[in-house]
Amino acid sequence: MGSIEEGFAVSEERVEGVEDTDTVYVAVGKNMEKSQQLLHWVAKNFSGKNICLLHIHQPDPLNSFADRNLSGYEPKDSAIKGFQEHGRQTVLELLNQYILTLVPAGVRTYKLLIEMDDIEKGISKAIAQHNIRWLVIGAAADRYNLGKLAKQESEKASLVCEQALLSCSIWFICKGNLIYTRVFSKHTSDIETAPGLLVLNANAEAKQSEKIKSESIPDALKYLDSDNMEEVEHVNTQRSLNSKWSFNSVMGKSKLADLLFQEDEALESWCAKEISRRKEVEEQLAREKQEVQITKNQLDEIMYELQMVQDQNSALKNQISESQCSASELEEKIISAVDLLISFKERRDKLRIEHANAVRDVKVLRKSGNADTSFSCGVEFPAFSFMEINEATHDFDPSWKIGEGRYGSVYKGLLHNMHVAIKMLPSYGCQRQFDFQCQVEVLSRVRHPNLLTLIGSCAESRSLVYEYLNNGSLESHLACKDKNPLPWQIRISIATDICSALLFLHSSEPCIIHGNLKPSKILLDANFVAKLGDLGIPCLVHQSLGSADTNTRCNNPNKYLSYVDPEYLVTGKFTPESDVYSFGVILLQLLTGRPLSGLVRDMKCALEKENLKAVLDISAGEWPLYQTKQLAYLALRCCEKTWLNRPDLVSEIWSVLEPFKATCINMPPYLTSKKLQRAPSHFVCPILQEVMEDPYIAADGFTYEAEAIRGWLNSGHDTSPMTNLKLEHTDLVPNYALHNAILEWQQQ
Repeated sequence: MGSIEEGFAVSEERVEGVEDTDTVYVAVGKNMEKSQQLLHWVAKNFSGKNICLLHIHQPDPLNSFADRNLSGYEPKDSAIKGFQEHGRQTVLELLNQYILTLVPAGVRTYKLLIEMDDIEKGISKAIAQHNIRWLVIGAAADRYNLGKLAKQESEKASLVCEQALLSCSIWFICKGNLIYTRVFSKHTSDIETAPGLLVLNANAEAKQSEKIKSESIPDALKYLDSDNMEEVEHVNTQRSLNSKWSFNSVMGKSKLADLLFQEDEALESWCAKEISRRKEVEEQLAREKQEVQITKNQLDEIMYELQMVQDQNSALKNQISESQCSASELEEKIISAVDLLISFKERRDKLRIEHANAVRDVKVLRKSGNADTSFSCGVEFPAFSFMEINEATHDFDPSWKIGEGRYGSVYKGLLHNMHVAIKMLPSYGCQRQFDFQCQVEVLSRVRHPNLLTLIGSCAESRSLVYEYLNNGSLESHLACKDKNPLPWQIRISIATDICSALLFLHSSEPCIIHGNLKPSKILLDANFVAKLGDLGIPCLVHQSLGSADTNTRCNNPNKYLSYVDPEYLVTGKFTPESDVYSFGVILLQLLTGRPLSGLVRDMKCALEKENLKAVLDISAGEWPLYQTKQLAYLALRCCEKTWLNRPDLVSEIWSVLEPFKATCINMPPYLTSKKLQRAPSHFVCPILQEVMEDPYIAADGFTYEAEAIRGWLNSGHDTSPMTNLKLEHTDLVPNYALHNAILEWQQQ
């Protein structure tokens, strides 16, 4: 090894503001177990002091390179530096591990690293240079000579004890126990020794050095943690009273030797207990760590749920704000709706007053006999010539005939580029042309969506011109139900249309009775909307119902009498209940699709046996049983022979049929009403904004619905609804061309 001056290098890590008198230096080596026992003893006996880890590092590469120098090999400086840096880094990591063992004790720790070939000289040199006052070092004890350092195993400790300055107090520790102490005292004049204690005076350093060489250093007793320490304390007391007490005489006592041996066993037992306790603590720590981890997981879940709740809270706040905005908008709409309702009520009250005045005026005019004259002057009903009728029917070509009955034949015709149905009345019992034309004009003023529209007439040929419906009559559809059956929705819709038309006729003033209601008189348009035909025909041929009528009845009496009210056959007078009876028979036919013979009887039996499905027409589809049962009972009541037992048309029949309108909404697309489609703009009334059914031309050149423009003029207006300019006159002219165009559009 080299000299101290040549191989001495210091790496120091100190804490500022800390004096050396507050610091205990601990010489630690590379043996982890021994160094930890040494640090444990220091932390236990020097509580409150700072601890500095002192390590003398021997650079091995320098030694090997020094040996190579002797053989003539010269190493490179970079290689030497590399080995030095590697060894130095390893030692620093070891010191850091030692420091970690002192962290639980709360001790303030730093380290002092010295590189030197000789460890004993390095420690002595560090004591001198750093003015170390307290030093703790590991040593081996002589088991048989208690208090002495083992020669073979503690040569380094002995050399440090000899070479170190006397101003430094040194504690020698073996296996966590104090075996020897060298303490410096300023108040003693000589070196004082005691069992386990050596006290030196500052003035006797030279004398002490010679005495250490000539005499053997008194042995020190171990500090033992056991219950049998009284003997050891007694021995220490005697040695303090007699400075010439010989340690060998004490060791001669077998009792003390046995005591020390027992203390070793007790120490081993204590270590085993400490190890067991440490395992228990580690297990408890593991369990606590697991509980902490579980708590942490629960906390994470709670935080996640809290985040979700916060997100939901923000979403709810947004919804609340949107709801508040919607509520404010709705409040504004409600306020505007209330204002509009108030204005409508005011307008309604005015219209009621105007209506009451108009009714009063009409009554006055009727009393004076001028009502019919004034009304007929405003309307011009078209009259066609016989040549036009003949040309329209291609000289009454039989192939153009579409129907024949006791009130004449029906031909299909093309009149003014419009398809029409021409009814040729019988020629017997002819009326005057003027009377015929007047009665026809009265019939033309009866308008309803479910009544066949009368377009014009021809007094020469005693013919009536109607709108043409290309879907034929209800009778033809029931006759060929196997080829093209009507769904039950269409059948209920047809029954509702017939009831609506009868309500209109019976509520008119005076009351109008159809008197000839049967499936052949119910026509269907392209949208399967039912319309009643032959209205008022019996009045036109009333004077000639003698032999011809009787012959017709005799040719097919059962078919005719099935629809006729039994009381009419007795009294010879038609009543509103007569139409109700005919309607009941038609309703039974719509439900069953059966012939007239025994129809009422079969329906009664089916209802009594609760087997309604047996008589229903299955070609119409799956009937709704509950509603169908209601219709069946209603039809049977209508077919009562006594008119007093028949239901009222308004309060009973219509109240049952009207809810069935909702069932017709789900009809197939090809059966949907044409009104749902967008109509051309010139078909729409400027006032009502609806497709016109009875268009009339006013003085301003615009076409309006007859009811709407008359209401406008009768309310006191003399200006145009479109231009607001004053009208030259208030006469209205029917727009037949537009009316025919609307009819063709609806039938397509």
